[in-house]
Amino acid sequence: MSKENRKLLKYSGIIFITILLTYRLPHDSYSIIQYLIPPIIGENSVIYLSGIVPLTLFIVGMKGLFKLERFVGKSKLLIFIAVVLIFVPAMKGTLDFSRTNYHSIKGDGLEAVDIEESNMSINSTNDEMVISINLKLKDYSRKENKFKIRVYLPESISDYTGSEFYDLDKDYYTHGNRGIYNVQEDILIKLNNNHEMSQLFDSRRYQEDIEYELYNSEESVKIIKHGL
Repeated sequence: MSKENRKLLKYSGIIFITILLTYRLPHDSYSIIQYLIPPIIGENSVIYLSGIVPLTLFIVGMKGLFKLERFVGKSKLLIFIAVVLIFVPAMKGTLDFSRTNYHSIKGDGLEAVDIEESNMSINSTNDEMVISINLKLKDYSRKENKFKIRVYLPESISDYTGSEFYDLDKDYYTHGNRGIYNVQEDILIKLNNNHEMSQLFDSRRYQEDIEYELYNSEESVKIIKHGL
């Protein structure tokens, strides 16, 4: 291998490490770097330092690519766009493909299903509290999965409602092959009084974790969504 190709491999590897550090862990909303450098939670603010290391590595990798002889005289902007729009997605796709093969070899069912995105919002109408759950599920298996979803609410909400979790009504299906499936459900809870509801909205629930459990008669898997 020529010296030039070794440099290309080196700086491409640095960018790949950046992607690996920021790739979400299975059944967890945190990446590796977020566990190594967790956010600093203050009274009214959250400071994220975990992005500094990947950003520094990415800059080192890009600067190295810019210096390669094969790219001398070429637009740095075009090289950057090519890396961001082609190289980075291809690397992420490789990680996703590897995960699919891993679950396929093990014959996993629900273990292969994960939450790609999640959002929970709360509104009150008259004497009811409405908790809206929005999820994007991604199935890394190669087969169909049928399951129900249980939502473990943030501690401040469960203390208010007196229930640790709520089961969503529907049965859900995914069909493997890294397909994306949307879940949109509302949980209705009767209110005791508006004063308690006001206290709930003033709580630090956004800093608390939420757990989603996917389950059927044969297996279950819990997925954690960390607070801010």
